[in-house]
Amino acid sequence: MDPINPQPQPTPTAPVAPVPTPVVAPTPTQTPAQTPAPAITPPVTPPPVAQVATNMATSAASSAASAATSAMKSVTSAIPIPKLCKCPTINAADWDKKKSTISKTFYKAFSPRIFYYPFSFVIDVFRAQKSAIAKGYKPVENGMVIDDGAMFLGNVMIEVTGANTNDPSVYSLEGKEVYTKVSRSSMLQIKNDIADLEKELGKKPAQLFFWWTSCPLCTLTKDIKAVLIALP
Repeated sequence: MDPINPQPQPTPTAPVAPVPTPVVAPTPTQTPAQTPAPAITPPVTPPPVAQVATNMATSAASSAASAATSAMKSVTSAIPIPKLCKCPTINAADWDKKKSTISKTFYKAFSPRIFYYPFSFVIDVFRAQKSAIAKGYKPVENGMVIDDGAMFLGNVMIEVTGANTNDPSVYSLEGKEVYTKVSRSSMLQIKNDIADLEKELGKKPAQLFFWWTSCPLCTLTKDIKAVLIALP
């Protein structure tokens, strides 16, 4: 370098910053939609045949009860239902565990049941009275009203006089020895008294009737609710 004539020095140039390379975000990989696995339904074990039969019977009984209730509402207005019952008062000493004869004649009429329950009992008694009168028979006032205790297709029988014993709708106890037993149980519990009667006889009776001595108006306060009448 010449000290007398110094040469101008070039102005230093600022360093140029490198241009950053743009970063391209990776394109996300599209995951195909997953088809849900089908639900696994456990095998259904069919109920036993006995259970199916029970369910069908229960359903049928419920439907029948509903239909019967509707029918009763439609005809009740034509039936003279007393406000005070006329049920007989029974002396247990005269009827409990006794062998005797009952010289009475009855007129019977169909009385449907739902597992022994006579849901149209009042209507059936009324029909029996009307039918007996139409044939010239005389229903006994406050007479015996007995029931054959069937599970489904039963009969209600009213005490009558002047009946033709050759009439298939007439039933007579004339000259027949019977065994009687009083029941203080409700209709739903009377089966216990039936079991006791069978033990007392040592067998099942050939025929069993129920003489109802109480009704819905008095059954809660009545001591003796029925008399069982068995033909050994």
